[in-house]
Amino acid sequence: MGMKKLAIKSGYEKRRSILLTVTLLLITFCFSIFLASCARVSLYSVDIKYEPVDTVRVSNEKVRKLVFTVSKFNDLRQVDDKTTIGKVTKPDGAEILILPKFRRPSDAVTHAFQDYLSKTGYELSTETPEWNLQDDTIKKEWGNIVIGGNIHEFKVDCVKKWPVRRYTANVKLTVIFADVRKSKTRVKVNVESSPTFEDLRFSEEKIEEVINDALSAAIRKTFDNQETKQKIINMAEGTD
Repeated sequence: MGMKKLAIKSGYEKRRSILLTVTLLLITFCFSIFLASCARVSLYSVDIKYEPVDTVRVSNEKVRKLVFTVSKFNDLRQVDDKTTIGKVTKPDGAEILILPKFRRPSDAVTHAFQDYLSKTGYELSTETPEWNLQDDTIKKEWGNIVIGGNIHEFKVDCVKKWPVRRYTANVKLTVIFADVRKSKTRVKVNVESSPTFEDLRFSEEKIEEVINDALSAAIRKTFDNQETKQKIINMAEGTD
């Protein structure tokens, strides 16, 4: 009988020890999660890029033979620090800056236009020259059509308020298409996109999604413009 009681006591002590160990592990895990959530974030960074939606490739044979060069976009934003693209405002009013992850805003916009051209079937030059948008500075080695422009607005903000997070973006561009052979501007397009989104959750991924939606919509508006389409066709056919 004594041996039986001893065995029961031993089994109880073993289960108690296991339960205590598991409890301590859970407490440690929860405390680690708590510390991580309280960690101070100094900035947020997002990958700026063109996001295709129902891509329609160019069908005109003559247009497909044109070589497009995208020059570096000029950043004319009226901001103190042109490496930043927005901020996250916390419930206590504190602000955390948002920066591009890989490219400066002017380079990111330029690359996004190049990516659009490539994905939709246009012939793209490997050059990315600097251009002041003046006809007399166009160089013959820039293919058939050079695209350039100015960035007037490029920002994304998030306001953290209970119970929702409000994301807003604004992209405002002037885009110029010029005939390289004739050194002459053919189209000047002003485009703007300002999406707004509300969510219960906050994440860098959502910031990235909203700014990329704004940029991608602005690029599509540029090329969906009827004057842009017709001028490109005219240049391809030599009728402009």
